[in-house]
Amino acid sequence: MKQAAAGAVMLLLLAGCQSDPQLRSKRIGPGHYRLTVDRCHVISREQLERDLRELASTQCSGSAGVLEAMESLPSRQGSLFGECLRSGALRAEVRCR
Repeated sequence: MKQAAAGAVMLLLLAGCQSDPQLRSKRIGPGHYRLTVDRCHVISREQLERDLRELASTQCSGSAGVLEAMESLPSRQGSLFGECLRSGALRAEVRCR
């Protein structure tokens, strides 16, 4: 019984960051996208920038241009038990080439 309870608690803890990172893109013009990455566990800003570049490469059928208008945002990652100790979000725009 204790093992089942411990397993259930572990699942709840992991559920808070199950979708980590959250990647969103919105088309704001022809070949022009606004990209957002939101992570529960952030090691560095470079990690968020790498996530944005990967998202840009998936959105652009050719190649992605330089990330522009980069800005830090408050993270929307929440947690029931405080497992998101270093959350962070970053937004940028990219034009496809």
